[in-house]
Amino acid sequence: CAQLPTTNVNPPNPSRPQHKFKTLLSLSIVMATFSPSPPAAQTTLLIGGSNGTSTLCAILGDKSKSVNAGHTLRVATRSSHKYLDNGAPRVWRCKEKKHLSDVVSADFLPTRFLTHVGAPDSVFVYGNDDSNQSTATLTLSNDDNSSGLSQLEQAICGISAPDNGGIADIIILACPVSAHLSLLRRIAKAMYNLDAKGLLGSSNRPPILIGTLYGAGGFDWMSRIAFYNARPPNFTTWKRPLGLFGLKAFPYLCKSLKAGEVSLHGRFPQLQVAVMPSNAYTRSHASLLLDRVLQNSTTGKSLEFLGLSSTEGLGGDGTVGEESLALQNSGLRYGSVQTANSARNAMMIAAQTHKQIKEAQQGSTSGGVAASMPPATLSTTIGNPNPLANGIPASPTLDLLLTHSLSDQADPSSALAFLTCTLNSTNQILHPCILVALFGDGDHDGTISWNPNKELTPLPRFYADGAAKPLAGELITAIAGGEMYFVIDALERLLSPRGYDPITALHGGEPVGRKFMNWLGNSPHDLGERSGLTGVALRNEWQSMFGKNSNDEDASGPSIGDEDDDDSVGNMAGLINREAMLAKFMSYGLSHNSRLNAVLSPCIIDESSKNSKDGTILLKPNTSTRFFTDDTQHGLCIILGLAELLGFDLERDMKQTLYVVRRLQRWMGKEFVLPESDDNGNKGKIVGSAKDVAETSAPQAFGIHSIQELRQFLKLDVFGEVQQAMSEDRLRRSGLVSRL
Repeated sequence: CAQLPTTNVNPPNPSRPQHKFKTLLSLSIVMATFSPSPPAAQTTLLIGGSNGTSTLCAILGDKSKSVNAGHTLRVATRSSHKYLDNGAPRVWRCKEKKHLSDVVSADFLPTRFLTHVGAPDSVFVYGNDDSNQSTATLTLSNDDNSSGLSQLEQAICGISAPDNGGIADIIILACPVSAHLSLLRRIAKAMYNLDAKGLLGSSNRPPILIGTLYGAGGFDWMSRIAFYNARPPNFTTWKRPLGLFGLKAFPYLCKSLKAGEVSLHGRFPQLQVAVMPSNAYTRSHASLLLDRVLQNSTTGKSLEFLGLSSTEGLGGDGTVGEESLALQNSGLRYGSVQTANSARNAMMIAAQTHKQIKEAQQGSTSGGVAASMPPATLSTTIGNPNPLANGIPASPTLDLLLTHSLSDQADPSSALAFLTCTLNSTNQILHPCILVALFGDGDHDGTISWNPNKELTPLPRFYADGAAKPLAGELITAIAGGEMYFVIDALERLLSPRGYDPITALHGGEPVGRKFMNWLGNSPHDLGERSGLTGVALRNEWQSMFGKNSNDEDASGPSIGDEDDDDSVGNMAGLINREAMLAKFMSYGLSHNSRLNAVLSPCIIDESSKNSKDGTILLKPNTSTRFFTDDTQHGLCIILGLAELLGFDLERDMKQTLYVVRRLQRWMGKEFVLPESDDNGNKGKIVGSAKDVAETSAPQAFGIHSIQELRQFLKLDVFGEVQQAMSEDRLRRSGLVSRL
């Protein structure tokens, strides 16, 4: 802090009013500048043993940093060897590569390195069966409440935990997308049990947030399935409210090759999140907790909320911007009291002090408060993290937090916000396309040759070598800039209120590419109109809802079927403006990204090839890695499944996506879509008729085969509450009905 200037070398006379003012003003400035309050208590539970968990253990577990004071960090995992060291939480060292810009991280830009060292406060190891307690974990106490609790339940409620964090405030899945459903089922079972025992806290406490660092793959869909499947027969509602969240993009590019060590190659430039229920209070609470988990006070980044209530730039109506402004004007911000810098704090306190002393000199009072009261000091974000818990806020803040905007009413479960995460997840397109480009020229199982001596790397670099192939850029451009745009434009027209575009507003992944595509006339709206496929989807929906009017056959205009078979309708060459140029830019950008160039390809080495004379080895793709299990079933298959619901001709309109999925599923030994040779003209059922579709996140795996069924599914509560049953039960027990 800057040294305060001293202009009067003579000691002040306390009896003189001006010296009283100066003394009081100086004390107020010092209090505001030098007396920060300690951070508020927060308990974060990380579930899963991924690289993201390791990274957060090192960063959030570093107690030498003041921002981590009062932050209890727990880990629940099956990887006891990875997160326990002789029975104690393992210390993690993270080496972070800091780029000049997270938006453009090129090789020629300067970088620096930071080191984070930290450990979680406690580790809980659950087995394959939640009822089995691992012998490598914590010992239960004799507390009656802890008897019969699984390790995961203890990690959530804090009973018998070796920390003083109490009930977890936020539960974060740091895991591959393919693990979402299995972990959500564990969480649902644990939460139902804890709720029945009254161990989650009372209804007047803030909601417990459950979410993921990567909301792709239909995360809210999986939550509906998990909590429905585990719901006890007599359950209707939660004693304490819950909230769901999902980040649009995984915030870290990290890799751990050794227990206790993890490398952080870069951070994603934007932090965009879907949150439900969609209201100001939940967004405020989520901002408070996630800002701390994601170290936003250190990185200078901020959360952006997705969905109908998002800012106009993200396709919403600006509700969140109005909320932020209103909360700031009332002394609050999302999740906490507004943070002011020391200089601003000092000036505001000085003004308040001057006013009070002037009133004292005049013998007046202000607002019924004695003028002799000392000046109030301003609270900061750190000092009062949840001022709403201290009492009823004043209007208009009370009105803001209790009333809902039209956008929140239109989508109370933020289904469109989560769809934005699912349908704009770049990895689910990049990874499969690069895999096909890298291994597609090999044998039937993808086997290729590689010479480490000549190439100077033990395995092909996934981006630097794989994305450099022209086919990678061509496939990515055709799918991400064409076929996927057909789907999201048509789906948004059918699901979103007219005038909103929360899904298409975030097309293309990062903002630079999105602006460039819009400038070229390649937005989803442009592609949907040029292809005619948005019109196809609208006509198909009309016919499914209202049927075909018998008079249509006598009309002079073409029928729906005739319009769809028109040669000008569908995916065809030339739809994407400057497609060849975009493909080259895509390959070059990915292969020269300094955050990505260290990532190696997921390979299995043929042991018999290691003894070759020139050092050449044989490699085949490792189909058990998340590059396959996440991005095929829970990425491209969703796009194809939705296209099928919309009535697209998949062979015509989604041919490149089909090509990639068919190639990958052949290497995996699966059938997520019908093989080309076995299609037999089964038009429109390529996804729904596949034998392994249940292993995907395509809507057909959920029993959904139409847009109307998708709408009904999205109305289900994500945490298994049965609101209609509750209302019907109250009605049944009412005095009026009892008289009938």
